[in-house]
Amino acid sequence: MREGFFWRIRAGRAAVAALPVLILAGGCAQLPTRADQVRQEQRISSLEERLLRLERAVDEARASPAPSPVPDLGPRLAQLGQQVEALDEQVRQLLGRVDALERRPQPKKQADSRVTALERRVREIATRLAALEAGAAAQAPPATEPAEAPPSKPAPAPPAPKVTAQDLYDRAYALYKQGKHAEAREAFQRFISLYPKTDLTDNAYFWIGESYYDQRQFEKAILAYDKVVQEFPRGDKVPSALLKQAFAFDAIGDPVDARILLKKLLREHPSSEQAAIARRKLEMLGE
Repeated sequence: MREGFFWRIRAGRAAVAALPVLILAGGCAQLPTRADQVRQEQRISSLEERLLRLERAVDEARASPAPSPVPDLGPRLAQLGQQVEALDEQVRQLLGRVDALERRPQPKKQADSRVTALERRVREIATRLAALEAGAAAQAPPATEPAEAPPSKPAPAPPAPKVTAQDLYDRAYALYKQGKHAEAREAFQRFISLYPKTDLTDNAYFWIGESYYDQRQFEKAILAYDKVVQEFPRGDKVPSALLKQAFAFDAIGDPVDARILLKKLLREHPSSEQAAIARRKLEMLGE
C-alpha cells in the first residue's frame, strides 16, 4: 500500500514540474478570436485559484503534527497527488486552445507575467511535496522480515504399553495353537531370552520341543526336551519332557534310549499321569 502511495506522489511531482514547460510552450501559439483569449484568461485565473488552494493544503499537511505521522500523512499526500494530476489535465486542455497572443503584445505580456508567477508557485509546491515525501519515508518503520518460528519439537511418543512375561508367553503359545510352528518357536525363544529363569521358561522349552515334534523334526525335539530335564529338574514339565523325549527316540529308530527314558520316568515320577503312558509304551517295546 505504501509503495502505491509514493508512486502517486512521484507522478504528481512529475506532473507539477511539467506545468511551467507546458504553459510556456503554449505562449507561441495564437488565439484566433477575442472570445478564445477571454476563455484562456478565465482558465488561467482558475488555475491560479487552484494552485492557491493546493499551496494551503501542502502547508497544512506540513504544519499539522499527528501522533502517528505515517498513517495520518499518507492519505493527505495521496489526495494532494490527485489534485496535482487534475490540475495538470486542466493545463493541458488550456494549452490546446492557446493562440493569437503574439498579435496582441500587451495581453501577451500580461499573460507571460502571470505564467511566470504560476511557474514559480508550481516549483514551490513541487519542493514542498518532495519534502513531505522524504519526511514520510523517514518516519515509515523499516520493513522487517517475519521472525522464523522456532522449529516445533515433535510430540513425545506415548509410552509403550507394558508387556509382561505372561503376555509374551501367551502370544507364543497362541501361535503354537494356530499351527504357526516357526513363528511360535521365535516367540518362545524371545521370551526365554528376556526371562531365562521363570516358572514359565521350562514350559517355553517344552513347547519348542513340541513344535519340532509336530513337524517330525525329532532330533531337534529331543534337544529341546532335554533342556527342560537338565535345566529345570524340579519343574512340572519334566515328566512330559521325559515321555516325549522317549517317543522321539523311538521315532528315529532308537528303542534303547527310549526304554532308558521311560524307566527313568517311572522311577522318578511313578504317580504322574505320564507314568501310566510310559508303562504301556514299555510293553509295546517288549519290556
